[in-house]
Formats: sequence, C-alpha cells, structure tokens
Amino acid sequence: MIRTNVLLSAAALFGSCFLPLANAHGQIKGVLANGVYNDGPNIYYSGDSKNAATAVRVMYQASGPSYNLPTDFTDDSKMACEGASGAPKTIQVTAGSDIRIDWVGATSELLNKPGTGNVNWASGEFPWVHAMGTVATYIAPCTNGDCTSFDASQASWVKLQMDGLDMSQSISNDLRNTMAGKPEPYYPTGAGLWGMAKFVQDGSQATVTIPSGLKNGQYLIRHELMAVHNPLKDGDSTTGPQVYNGCIQFEVIGGGEVELPEGTKAGSLYAPDGDFAKYNVYSNNGAGFTNPGPAVWNGASSSGSSSSSSSSSSSSSSSDSGSSASADSSSADSASASATAATSSADASAATPTYAYPSSSSSSSSSSSSSSSNSSSSGHCKRRKRSLSAAGAPAKRRPTNPLQMTQRNLNKAIHARRHSSSLLH
Repeated sequence: MIRTNVLLSAAALFGSCFLPLANAHGQIKGVLANGVYNDGPNIYYSGDSKNAATAVRVMYQASGPSYNLPTDFTDDSKMACEGASGAPKTIQVTAGSDIRIDWVGATSELLNKPGTGNVNWASGEFPWVHAMGTVATYIAPCTNGDCTSFDASQASWVKLQMDGLDMSQSISNDLRNTMAGKPEPYYPTGAGLWGMAKFVQDGSQATVTIPSGLKNGQYLIRHELMAVHNPLKDGDSTTGPQVYNGCIQFEVIGGGEVELPEGTKAGSLYAPDGDFAKYNVYSNNGAGFTNPGPAVWNGASSSGSSSSSSSSSSSSSSSDSGSSASADSSSADSASASATAATSSADASAATPTYAYPSSSSSSSSSSSSSSSNSSSSGHCKRRKRSLSAAGAPAKRRPTNPLQMTQRNLNKAIHARRHSSSLLH
C-alpha cells in the first residue's frame, strides 16, 4: 500500500505539467551563528518539530510559485521574505562575527557532480542547481523590536554584500563541464565567475560578516539568489531572472553604536523593466553586466565569500530602478568588464539555448507532459500560491510531496521524466 501511494504521488507529480521539476530549486537549509546551528523549517510539513525552533522564515514550496520574477519586483511582501510572516525564534550573533547560510536544492541533478563542493549531503538533500546569477545579502532592523512579529514588507533594506559577475576570475573546469550536461550551459564562455557559480563551488553555502560596530538589536537578514539562465522574452511572463530570497531573524549582541542608514523597500530594489531584468546572459556573454540594486553599504564588512565583487558594487551609482534610491547600479569596472567579455561574444546570440519552459498561452493539460523533447514550449502551469497558517508555517498536509518520497522512487520518477521531456529545471 505504501509503495502504491508513493508511485501514485510520483505520477501526480509528473502529470501536473512537471511543476516540481520545472520550479524545484530549493531553500535555506539552516544557519550557523555563534557556533550554534539553527535548522530551517520543513516547508512541506508543518508538524515537523524543528518548525517550532527555527529562525528562518518559510520560503516558497517547489510546486509553486517557487521564485519571484520581474512581474513580482514591485511587490514589497514577495520581494522581502517571499511573503512569509515571522518565524518562531530569533538567534543571537555577535557583531563582527561571521554567519554561514546553507541552501539545499530540490532535485538531485547535481548531486555528487564535480565542482559542487566537498559536502556530504544527507539523504534527500542536494546541491543548488543553477550556476549563473548573483548572490546578495541585505539587512533591515525589526523596528518593532521583535522580529517574530515584524512585517517584512515594511522593512528598509540595506545591502551588506554582493557577488555579481567577476571578470577577473573563471568558473572551475569541473563545474563548467557539469553545467554543460544541463540545458543551461555556463556563460561567459571565457573568463567570468558568477557569484552563484562560486556559491555552488563552495558547497551551496555563503558566509556573511555582521558589521562590527552595528548597534545591538533585532534584525532581519535577507539572503538572495538571482538566477539569470532563462532570459526575459517579450510577452512571456514566465521568463526573466528568478529571485529566491529567504529571511533569517537575528539578535545582534556585543555591538557598538552604528545604526543602519536609510534603506530601500523590497519592492523598489529592482526595476521590472530595468537592465538586469532584460539582461541576456547568452547573447551578451558577460558583456555590459552591472550589479543590480543599491550599492553595498560602505559601513558593512565584506562577506568572507565575496570580497572581490563587493568592492566594485560599493562604489557603484544608481542608474536603473523603480525609485531613485534603488537601482541596477553601474560598477566602476563595468566598462573594462564589458570589453573583456565582448571579445568572446560574437556568436553568442545564435547560441542562445531554446528551453521548454511553460508557455503563457497554453493550458496545463496532460498533453503537455508528452510533448517532444525538441518542442520549444510546453503546457502552461500557473504559479500557485502556498497555503500558510496564521503563524506563517505551511498548512498541514499529507507528506506526498516529492521531497518526502523515498529517494529510490523519486530517482525512478526523475529517470522516467528525463526520457520523456527536456523541460529545463
């Protein structure tokens, strides 16, 4: 009976426009601060005991909406903490110390693959699945003094760290070769290291330094991954940069008297029709890319994983935003980076991959799951909203989600899926 239920769950999963495979990317696994590890929530089962002890706010489930797109860029709630209310706990961190933020992917395609870091993944946990994009960290004070009840849509965000595209470095050959096996080969083809590639190479984790003089109090840390592998297409609202943003509740101790400057509301960080939203990683091949959003605060300490790219972002100016205070900022080294990248981009436009992303004009009929792997599009699957309880935890449900299936049956389902469609993860 158990075997039958698992197989039925797999059939339902892959029969619904393959949503978990199309949208399954991952979430924050946990946070290490002051030597104490705090697990992130189980976003699929509210009855999990760790949900009562987490400082990480609930993120989107893999089945939808899974991430934010340019159409969501002006939404203060979605762009703050993916619409989540407060987590039950706040964890302490000493000013001047580092925190480590661990993420997990939702599918096994990069598990134990070269270039993904030396991590012993637990059963059912996988590396992050994308390598092209930026990694950023923002901080905001919980102005009511209690992050567990603070409305993040009202937060004023200050950028602590930014890893964009560093043209002075290159992706490892191992990870480049690994990504060549996906429908999203790594670009730039020459020099150029995306913050997200470095993040994957480091084991899907990032280290961020809390400013040493920061005033004691409660703060939200907003950690953000922005994948650029599916460039925006006119008339297709399912395309464009995919933004994954999770929030962690901290109490800073041992700090000084430094207060954060005036920040930016989440819905004004990035322009939905700005240069970043429209950037095509394949045709530009790294040329002309500038770090999106406001500049890194000059009072912030650089992240342990991002010193090389944070410096150029901190000196950038606002140029492309939903408000004058927040923009797709232009780096001081942008011109030289563009010139370097342009030398290898002559044929990149013709090489832009054709993806089988859900089409906005099709219905989510079962026929989409049987489309040829050479098809340019498949049935459209609406981005569903998750169901939350009043406390911000997902509504209790039977554990039939793919991440709760046995690994054996999930791998079988994925194997069968890969023989029937080339839908991009």
